[in-house]
Amino acid sequence: METAKINSFQLFSLMFMFELGSTIVVGVGLDVKQDAWLTILLGMASSIPLFFIYSYLFYQYPGHTLIGYIKNIVGKYIGIPLSLIYVGYFLYIAARVLRDFGDLLTTTTLSETPLVMVNGLMILLITYGVLMGIEVIGRTGEMIFIIILFLGVLGISSTVFSDIIKTENLTPFLENGLKPIITTVYTQTYTFPFGEMISFTMILPFLNKPKLGWRTGLLAILASGAVLSLTIALEISILGANTAAQSQFPLLQTISKVNIANFIQRLDIIVVATLILGVFIKISIFYYAGFLGIQDLFHLTRKKPRIYCILLLSCVILIASVKMAENFTEHIAVGLKWVPIYLHLPLQTGIPLLLFILTLIKKVIGRNKIDTPKVQS
Repeated sequence: METAKINSFQLFSLMFMFELGSTIVVGVGLDVKQDAWLTILLGMASSIPLFFIYSYLFYQYPGHTLIGYIKNIVGKYIGIPLSLIYVGYFLYIAARVLRDFGDLLTTTTLSETPLVMVNGLMILLITYGVLMGIEVIGRTGEMIFIIILFLGVLGISSTVFSDIIKTENLTPFLENGLKPIITTVYTQTYTFPFGEMISFTMILPFLNKPKLGWRTGLLAILASGAVLSLTIALEISILGANTAAQSQFPLLQTISKVNIANFIQRLDIIVVATLILGVFIKISIFYYAGFLGIQDLFHLTRKKPRIYCILLLSCVILIASVKMAENFTEHIAVGLKWVPIYLHLPLQTGIPLLLFILTLIKKVIGRNKIDTPKVQS
C-alpha cells in the first residue's frame, strides 16, 4: 500500500462529493412523490450506525483496509473469495456510475457523440488520477469541493430569484403514510448513495490522523444528506411531484426553468459541471478501492505491474459501462430494482455486520482468556 496520506478536510471533500456524485443529478426516492426529500433524510440517518460499524472495524485493525481485515477475521479460505467479491463490486459500481455520466451527456448535450467516446474521455482522466495515487485524488477533491460549493450557491440563488419555487407542491405531507417511504428508504436512499460509503473502508488507512476518521465521515454524511434533501425538495417544488418523478434528470429540468429578467437563462452548464466533477470523484474512489483490493490480494508492489493492472482495469470498466445495458431506461431499472437487493444490502450491510459481530466475539473470548486465572497443580 502506498505511503501517501490525506488530511481530514481532503477526506471530507472526497466523502461529500462522493455522496453527491451522480445522485444529485439523477435524483432518488422520487417514487414517493412530494415526500422524496424525507426519504433522503431517513436514508442518511439509517446509514450513520452503518458508518460507525465501518469505523469500529477500522479502529480494531488500524492500517488495514477492508480487504486486509476480512482475512484476519474470517481466515484466508473464506476471506480471499469474499475479498474478490468486494473488488468486483467496487469495479462494477464504478462502471455503473460511468454509465450514468455518459447517458446524461449523450442524452442532453452531446447527442451525436458515441457513448464509448464520452465514457472513454472520463475514464482516461480517472486513470491518470488513480496512477498518481490517493494524495493527488485528495488534493483534487479539495479543489472540486470549492467549485461545487460555488455552483450550488449559484444554482439555488438563481431558482430563488427566478420566483419559480412553489412550496405548495411539497404538500400534502405523508399523503400515503409511512410504509412507502420506509420501503423507498431501504431499497434506494439507504443503499444509494449512503451505503456506498463502504468504499471508504479502503481509503481510511490513508488518513494522516486516523482518530478523526469517524468524525469526518459523520460530518460528510450529514452535510451531503442535507444538500441532497434540499435539492430534491427544490426539484419537487419547482417541477411538481409527478413531473419530477417522471423526469430522467430532474435537476437538469429544474435549472432549465430559471429565467431572471429574461436575461439569465439556460444555466444547464451548472448541472453538467456538477455531474462531471461529482462523477469524477465517485468513480475515482470506487476504482481506487477496487485497485487497492487487487494490489493487496496479489501483492503488487512493483511499479510496472501496478501500471499494467490499472490500465487493464480502465479497459474493463469502460467496456462494462457501455455493455451493461441497451439503453438508459434499462440501466436505471436494473440499478433501482436488482442492484440494491442483490449487491448493496448484502455487501454494504450484511457482511460488515457479520464481521462486526465476529470481531466482538473474538474480543470477548480474548479478554476472557486473559482474565481466567491459571489453576496450579
